[in-house]
Amino acid sequence: MTMKTTFDLPEPLVKEVKQLARERGTTSRALVQQALRRLVDEASAAPAFRLEDVSVTGWASMTPEAQGVPLAELIRLSSREQN
Repeated sequence: MTMKTTFDLPEPLVKEVKQLARERGTTSRALVQQALRRLVDEASAAPAFRLEDVSVTGWASMTPEAQGVPLAELIRLSSREQN
């Protein structure tokens, strides 16, 4: 089943689509259908990545020896411990 619909598109885009269709030996309709299908498939293929929120609040969440230490010093100390 197909359904006819109308979209307002910028003229330069329509010209580009028509040119591309000619180059590929297909129709503008087919190109638009392929593009929309690809967009819908990509959107439904994988859920959006969500990073777990592991943020901490304030100095109370840090070990006592790290509390009040400037960030640059914490970075220096943590990189030294990994080596």
